Amino acid sequence: MFSTGFKYFLGVTVLSIAALIMSLFVLDQVAIAGVAISMLIVVTALLAGIAVVTRDGQTTTSTPDASNELASQSMWPLVTSIGVVLLALGLVTSSIVFFTGVIVLLAALAEWMIQSWSERASKDKNYNAAARKRVLNPIEFPVLAALGLGVVIYSFSRIMLTVNKTTGATLFIVFGALVLIAGILFAVKPELKRSLVVAICVFGAVGIFTAGVISATSGVREELVAAKAESHELPECGAERSEHFDKEATGTLSLRSSVSATIELLDGKLTAQVVGFNKPQNTVTVRRSTPTSLIFRNLDAKEYRLVAELGTRTLVEPEGATEKNLVCTQLTAQGSEQLLLLDIAKSPKAGTSYSLTVPGVEGQSIELVVP
Repeated sequence: MFSTGFKYFLGVTVLSIAALIMSLFVLDQVAIAGVAISMLIVVTALLAGIAVVTRDGQTTTSTPDASNELASQSMWPLVTSIGVVLLALGLVTSSIVFFTGVIVLLAALAEWMIQSWSERASKDKNYNAAARKRVLNPIEFPVLAALGLGVVIYSFSRIMLTVNKTTGATLFIVFGALVLIAGILFAVKPELKRSLVVAICVFGAVGIFTAGVISATSGVREELVAAKAESHELPECGAERSEHFDKEATGTLSLRSSVSATIELLDGKLTAQVVGFNKPQNTVTVRRSTPTSLIFRNLDAKEYRLVAELGTRTLVEPEGATEKNLVCTQLTAQGSEQLLLLDIAKSPKAGTSYSLTVPGVEGQSIELVVP
């Protein structure tokens, strides 16, 4: 049998190789990390070789004589080839496929290697099977349990996303109650047959998985589809009402601490009541890279929003394209207030300026000074 030291160093070596492969595709600057991981691979591989030669310093062994019988059939060569195929496909498709191939390949190689070793450990097949279990079961059982639990959780999430909220709450209660009842049954009836316990668990898992597949093919409920259509990253800052951004707009503010200025719109005129000044101002100073809170108070009859025009920003796609960098409040009714939070990273470019405007109100703006 392999010694404990050899198995430890072999595991570290395999994990280091996997880390080196992944770093080639994840890290931009891989030189230092690649050298460090490569040295770790060399050192641990050398230590693994020393451990297997010296058998951790043991001079005698008590294992039975090795078997000369031919190895039995194995599925791991097929799984290994599947891992290689996924690895190759991942290079031209996506990183998820590539990393899946790496995991499948490493797992298949480990299983194949341990199986081949265990079949030749002795002439006793029972001893060989026990040797394999002693090496792999501590790894296989937690991994399989985690995968099974992940499938059950994901399937249950698909169910909850498909049914309506009332039914979902009921299903959650029923599912929790069934799990609790099963746990109590297993605890108070330890003499239950193992096959019965396995059958109950498998039946429940298969049922949830089947329901999850059906729910996934049915799609999520309509209200979630509508919520997904809402864009919370790019608010619509025009004068017109936005279907999603202006939904359930608030009209009052409870948090008024650390407010730098209050921007008021009255009779079509925009003014700024800046903290520390008694008279209305036409400029507001905002520190760079510092969150700044402004209150917009609409005293006109129509609904308006306050918009901070902060120059332009570069888009990811298409490459090199730009658009206006706007931050705005929701539409604010007469007598209502909205909070505008600004976090400006840099001053405006030479010849340009930042400003506060109200769409639909012409000729009114307040300059934002960013020193």
